Amino acid sequence: MVSFQELHEANFSGIVDTAEAWSGLAKALEGLDTRVGNELTNTPQRAGWEGASADDAKNTLNRVDQDFTLAAAVARSVAAIVADAADDLKAARRTLDQTLDDAAAQKLTVAANGDISWPPMQGVPHNDPDSQQVSEDYRKEMKGKADAVSDRINRAVDQATAADQRAAAALQTDVGSSTTSFNSAPYGGGDAADAKRAADLMSKGGSLSDDELKRLQNLMAANAGSKDFSTTLLNSLNAGGKNGPEALLEYSKIYGDLGRGDHNGKQYQDVYGNLSQVLATATKDGGMGKDWQDGLLKAAREGSHGSSSPYNTSYDVLTDLMGAKGDFDKEFLNKVGTDLIDYERGSKAKGEDLWGPGYTAVTGNQGDPMGGLMQAMSRNPEAAKGFFDPEGNKNLDYLLKDRDWPNKGYEEKQLDSIARGTSRGTFGDALEAATTGRDPHGNQPPVHPHDPAMARIMSNTVATLGGERAGDENKLPAGLRHPLGNMIADYAPDTHEILGKEMGGESETSKLTVTRDQLLRTIRGVSEDPEAYKTIHYAETREIARRMDTYGPEAMQPDGTGRPNPKFAGFVQESGQALGSLDGVRSDVITDHRDDQIFRNNWNSKINYHILGTPANIIFGPAGDLAQRLVDVGTADYANKLNDEASSVATGKLSDTFSAGDQELGAMIRQKAAQSGLSQDQIKATGGVPQSLMDEATTNYSTAIDRTYRSALGRS
Repeated sequence: MVSFQELHEANFSGIVDTAEAWSGLAKALEGLDTRVGNELTNTPQRAGWEGASADDAKNTLNRVDQDFTLAAAVARSVAAIVADAADDLKAARRTLDQTLDDAAAQKLTVAANGDISWPPMQGVPHNDPDSQQVSEDYRKEMKGKADAVSDRINRAVDQATAADQRAAAALQTDVGSSTTSFNSAPYGGGDAADAKRAADLMSKGGSLSDDELKRLQNLMAANAGSKDFSTTLLNSLNAGGKNGPEALLEYSKIYGDLGRGDHNGKQYQDVYGNLSQVLATATKDGGMGKDWQDGLLKAAREGSHGSSSPYNTSYDVLTDLMGAKGDFDKEFLNKVGTDLIDYERGSKAKGEDLWGPGYTAVTGNQGDPMGGLMQAMSRNPEAAKGFFDPEGNKNLDYLLKDRDWPNKGYEEKQLDSIARGTSRGTFGDALEAATTGRDPHGNQPPVHPHDPAMARIMSNTVATLGGERAGDENKLPAGLRHPLGNMIADYAPDTHEILGKEMGGESETSKLTVTRDQLLRTIRGVSEDPEAYKTIHYAETREIARRMDTYGPEAMQPDGTGRPNPKFAGFVQESGQALGSLDGVRSDVITDHRDDQIFRNNWNSKINYHILGTPANIIFGPAGDLAQRLVDVGTADYANKLNDEASSVATGKLSDTFSAGDQELGAMIRQKAAQSGLSQDQIKATGGVPQSLMDEATTNYSTAIDRTYRSALGRS
């Protein structure tokens, strides 16, 4: 194990010199090899020496000649291995040096043993009432920076340790253990040589020793992103006489199963994940060639995987491998996805009859090949967008409307924690990637504005799931709820317009072409998951705050007739409509589960901002200070009112029972008035601008909550 101090203080010139020395030795041995042939072996033959002694001498000299040849090959191999190690160690050192430079720029000090510290905060008077909070915020900020630097240091040290271990293992195998002869087939250094080592180790499957498994892990982790390594490995695989794509599927099955086993499962998972990346690296930009890629799809289509099973058990082996880790490019994902859909459409057997009994599993290894493909697709938003764009193909229609998904018909009853791992759940992840431009598993900032293809996919999805009439909104598959919640939240400017304005046609921001009722029915289906509802609600609150923040203090001054500013009043009316619509959905959820107290308690607690805080900020991006204050005030009042409404059900006029959104908007209007310089007396004054705005907000909120419940959701 390489330590931080060893890597930081290391001088790699000795390793470089060693590589050069071994290279020089190889050249010298090659010269001796030539002299053995020219000066020893050939001389007696030219002199005409014959007989038994001559034959013995000739054989001895040939062995000497061969020994020099093998010795030169081993020396070249050692030189290459040591040179590779030097390059890898220097790369780790560069990573560490850059990390230390970045740490210094952030005022962090890294000690000789790797411990990290930072200076005390300066400039905050002790008598400042906020000093304790400011100091705590500073401590958290610096600790976060220190933790990030520590992670980078550990990665650099791990990189050096892995390079050291690879070199040691390669030297052992290439030099060999014999004391009387040289290794006749040393691999040498470089990515291609490492690939052949990996192929040899991989062929042992579950019989790998712990040391061999560790070496295979190391080789795969270090080289999975190398084109030379990846193509050489795939071309070197041989499994019981199978090679090429068939061998890849065979090893994918073997290592996928081993990764789910009890013995060294985590280590085998690492190998399997990096085999996924090997396939992704090798196939980038048309790599491996059309014939090889076509052969892979042919092997996947034909597959009962060497058994007498009547089901296809090979396609999911391919797509599970793709979903495991690999960063696949758009062309390969589209090729596999198009082939899979064509294969399903063209097969007489469907669903479980095509893919086997494991197709309907909801835990463990679900045998639906669409799951792994969608998981891989979700990591490449551009690929997902192209694959789902209704302007270019019918893939989205097939997956939303026509496909026979596992457990179709009672997916809505699945627990969210289980549903997220099903193929329908990974389809949701791919939809989220396509419509937002972000990998849902990553931490990228929002991608705005949405381009036309993203908006087309979003519109098609919401219109399909929302339907033309009320009745099916509660049947949204559980696996789609979380990703759809994120998708709708990402389109908050559009949902604000659609819910808050009486508009036809398309929304102004992203040009969505969905009706208010379709959107609300989709939100209702999503809202069986309280966290998804909370994400949507929080996004709408932020959108209201963002728009409210664009108005100056004059918005709180009366116009010439003594009425509120017409433009700002119109915005408040829209906001009341939007929040009323969302509370109409909330009232429906609570009423539908009126007899399930456990569900209602859990649902209300998970949308309560006081209990769990706000959703992850990464979905929404930063907000200005004044806008964020409006958000904080609004969500606090919303949470307070939720506690009062926790046991309510929809009866009579809904706004008499549910009014949390109205309370929220009122709090935001009062905060905006205070930010605009109005006194508390002015804010509370009957007939004043703030009170008039709150009255208009209440009217629009009341109309929207009842309209949502009775019209969009069809409740009586």
